[in-house]
Amino acid sequence: MEHRYISEPIEVRAIEGGEAFTIRGYALKFGVTYDMGWFTEEIARTALDSADMADVRILLNHDSNIILGRTASGTARLGIDDVGMWYEADLPNSPNGDNVREALRRGDITQSSWGFTLRYTADGTGDKWERVNGRDHRTITNVLKVYDASPVTFPANPDTSVAKRSLENLENTEITEPTEQQEEFYDLFDIMQQI
Repeated sequence: MEHRYISEPIEVRAIEGGEAFTIRGYALKFGVTYDMGWFTEEIARTALDSADMADVRILLNHDSNIILGRTASGTARLGIDDVGMWYEADLPNSPNGDNVREALRRGDITQSSWGFTLRYTADGTGDKWERVNGRDHRTITNVLKVYDASPVTFPANPDTSVAKRSLENLENTEITEPTEQQEEFYDLFDIMQQI
C-alpha cells in the first residue's frame, strides 16, 4: 500500500446542536505535480475511475486503531469532483474525536493523506514513468483500491512536506545524480516491470 499527502485545509464544522462535529478535506488533487524527493509525481484525472472505494476508513495518521469514520457504516463519505478526492467524517463522541477536533482547530494538523494500491495489468497500466524536465516523473493512472483517507501530523513521505512545488517550478530545479540507493530502486523497478 502506498500513501500520499496533500497540504490542504481540513474543515471542522459543528453539527446542529453543537456537540457533534464533521471534518472535511481533500485527500488528493488531480493533475498537481508534487516532489517525492528524487522523482516527481501526479495523479491522473481518470486514476480513480475503476477504483474500489466501497469501504474506505477515515483514520488519524493511517492508524487503524484510531478510526474517525467509515463509509460502509455511514459515518464517513468520500467523493470525487473536478478537484480531486474529498472525504468527510462525523467525528466520534470519544477522546479520539475530541483530540482530532482540537488539533484541527488549533492548526496542529493541516495535511491529509490517502492509502491505496495500484492496478497492474499485463500492459502495466497502474502508473506511467517518463522523463520530464530532466527528472523522472510518475503519473498514477489506475488505482485498484482506496483503503483510507487520513488527517495526518506528518506526511507519508517527509521529503514532500517542504519540497512540494508546481510543475512550473520544476523547470528551475537543479538536477542531481541519483544515489546508490536510488539506482538500486531503479534496477528493482525495471525488473518488476518485466515480470
